[in-house]
Amino acid sequence: MVCPLEEFSLKIVDPPTCSEEGFLLGDLTSLRFQILALDLDGTLLDPQGLVAPETAVAIARAVEAGILPVLCTGRRPRRTFPIARSLGLKTPIVCNSGALIKTLDEQTLWRADWDRDLLHRVVDVFRRLDEPAISFIDRPGDQADFVVATPRTGRPLFDDFLDQNRSFAEVAPGWAEEADRVHFHLTAIGTREAMLTLEQALLENLEGRVQTFVQKSPSYAGTMCEVLRSDANKWTAIRQLCAIWGVEPAQVCAVGDDMNDIPMLRGAGLGVAMGHASPEVRASAHRVTGTNRVGGVAQLINEILIRELDPHAN
Repeated sequence: MVCPLEEFSLKIVDPPTCSEEGFLLGDLTSLRFQILALDLDGTLLDPQGLVAPETAVAIARAVEAGILPVLCTGRRPRRTFPIARSLGLKTPIVCNSGALIKTLDEQTLWRADWDRDLLHRVVDVFRRLDEPAISFIDRPGDQADFVVATPRTGRPLFDDFLDQNRSFAEVAPGWAEEADRVHFHLTAIGTREAMLTLEQALLENLEGRVQTFVQKSPSYAGTMCEVLRSDANKWTAIRQLCAIWGVEPAQVCAVGDDMNDIPMLRGAGLGVAMGHASPEVRASAHRVTGTNRVGGVAQLINEILIRELDPHAN
């Protein structure tokens, strides 16, 4: 069940401060940047998939200064909650490349659901190109994260994902025809060439009704083609949080390194690309920080965001 925005707004915004829990709202209007939207893989996380100590310290400094860090990732909630909690964050998380916002007590704050016609048209393109699909599910943590038609496909790149996530999979051969299912994020996995072909077919056949991201997760062998509703991305999700907190888009700093970060890099008041990002991603940003090997997020926070609040900060 999706939690209404108004209900969540009352829970978070009505108390002016929640300092005992480390989540301080206070008077945000005096800060230039109030939200720090952070991609995970390739941005917040180092090449080993960890939060470097200096990055954790910098994020704590940002929180102390009144900036609200929001994790924005292509990951599903199960793989995002532990990182947010390890950093002591209280803010919601943006998951599934922006199609889903969850609170840390696992309520659904917002989700970009598909109608049945859109689902059937997307699935038809997948089938015509003989590409199996993963449809992610928004359910409690003790249930499945996604549904697939078969436990194995015989395709090594697709099956690598299934093998790593088998305990979180639901197998339902006719899932696309089941009327009671909610769909909001479909993904194919294969070679980069195959995913680009699928992307082109989707964009040509869906007439602006979807948006796609072709990118490779460091956790899996294959390249993914993610499919979302045309109005769903990380920036759309951040705008939902801006509305809740009364924050202007110009007061958002967004940081990322991959294709699904481009909408928020372009939309934010300050879009920052990681130093190792592709030329297309870098061209979408206002500035570039260091790579995730050298703590680019910590550099940004310490040298720009914190110094802006206190020019004498070290």
